[in-house]
Amino acid sequence: MYKFSLNCYNEAMKNRLTEQILENYNCYKNDILGEIEEFSYRKKRYEVDFTISLFISSEKIDFDFIEESIRDTDKAIVLDHNFIAVIFDFATEETGLKATENLLALLEPRLFSDEIYISVVNSHDRIDDDEHVRKALDLLIDNINNGFKDIPKLPSC
Repeated sequence: MYKFSLNCYNEAMKNRLTEQILENYNCYKNDILGEIEEFSYRKKRYEVDFTISLFISSEKIDFDFIEESIRDTDKAIVLDHNFIAVIFDFATEETGLKATENLLALLEPRLFSDEIYISVVNSHDRIDDDEHVRKALDLLIDNINNGFKDIPKLPSC
């Protein structure tokens, strides 16, 4: 009985998070787009990659803690009380995943037993900013729906 209740709670939470993103999709997208202009310029001008990492939880995420935990060149964006975007500057695919993993390791103990879902996209193969941000949001929705909470691994050579 308890396991069934927990499964129902998890499904309800996943549905709520997905609905939250879908209801606010354009606002979230526009907020991120407004903040990545300088990163996008450096990508076009100097071929410097950046990584967008999205973190969403059913509980409030401590923005101040996130901001204190990242480099000065990175940028944290509050999208909602439980939804944070972090832009890791000068981050290849590998270093962007590692930075996300490090931040997640610091963040998880602060959320206690609450689940946190993430998505990570790097600018290496992006077409344009809009497509890049959409990819991050769509990947987050997929990760929530499929119950993926881990950092993706880079394929080995």
